[in-house]
Amino acid sequence: MQEIKIHNWILEVDVEKTYEQYKTAKWDLCDCTNCLNYYEAMGQTTQEQEELFKKLGIIPSKCVHLSEYGPFEKKLHLYNGCYHIVGKIKEGKPVDTSSWNDENTADINGFSFVFSNDLDFVPGSFPRPVLQMDFTVSIPWIIKEPYGQ
Repeated sequence: MQEIKIHNWILEVDVEKTYEQYKTAKWDLCDCTNCLNYYEAMGQTTQEQEELFKKLGIIPSKCVHLSEYGPFEKKLHLYNGCYHIVGKIKEGKPVDTSSWNDENTADINGFSFVFSNDLDFVPGSFPRPVLQMDFTVSIPWIIKEPYGQ
């Protein structure tokens, strides 16, 4: 396990085990156009966002839980979801999605996130201990298929 400091947390993360899960596990990913748009957009993250995902062992285009809330200002689409990490919080408080605020939420170029012990949609094969990263992000519609199809 590696110690990683992110915002108000110090995490203990097994980056290699996490990455191996994202790379090789056969997860049942949603194939609706909303999710396909997210997967495609996550292939175009900023350098800072890419560094976050790499530091944690996450392949951002493999998200097992997503919700999309439609287009809003500037034709962006609001998504929320979660990623799972082999690890735990060593220092700092876990945050559930109902108690997000400016002080306990990290943000990297519009990708806002917290770490939580509330576990949703963890693939059965995922090694323990499991830490959940809940997030929200607004992204443009980038796939060819029209929204709502």
